[in-house]
Amino acid sequence: MKMHIIAPAALSRRRIVAGLAAVLALPVAPAFAAGSETAAKAFLNSIYRNYVGSSSGAAKGVPLTNAKLVRGYFTVGLASLILEDRTSAAKRGEPPVLDGDPFMGHQDWDVSNLSVDVKENGAFKAMGTVSFMNAGKPEKVVIELLRSGNEWRIADIEWDSGTLRGLYRRKAAHEGEAAPQ
Repeated sequence: MKMHIIAPAALSRRRIVAGLAAVLALPVAPAFAAGSETAAKAFLNSIYRNYVGSSSGAAKGVPLTNAKLVRGYFTVGLASLILEDRTSAAKRGEPPVLDGDPFMGHQDWDVSNLSVDVKENGAFKAMGTVSFMNAGKPEKVVIELLRSGNEWRIADIEWDSGTLRGLYRRKAAHEGEAAPQ
């Protein structure tokens, strides 16, 4: 029986090739994580690029004219709050709680110097910070994002005046106080 002995040089070449392959594979792993952040930032950019300029001019924002559009931007829970409020307000002949643009927190705007930054907080959550000048004054909007599958959705929006979810909490609290005992 003939025995094959692996030469030390061959063994070390295999180890070198295996080590090199492992080192080359390492930069790929962070690229996958960055891809999620890039998708979240692209999502916010796709929204906020519609706000650069004046609302009385070409910057018409993002129209949320139907349920499908609302669900395309917001998580299931937040979309349900927005849609239910619209329906109940229409039945009462009153304006909805959200009587302005949810992405800006205003009915009117004149946006310049837009900047979008996104920080991922795990695989399924990210925080976006949108900074801009509005009519010459600096403003910031902070957006909580949740990922569902490959899509990002807005879970809450915070403006200087409060949060989108906070509007609905105040409405619920007010209705609870006004309900007959």
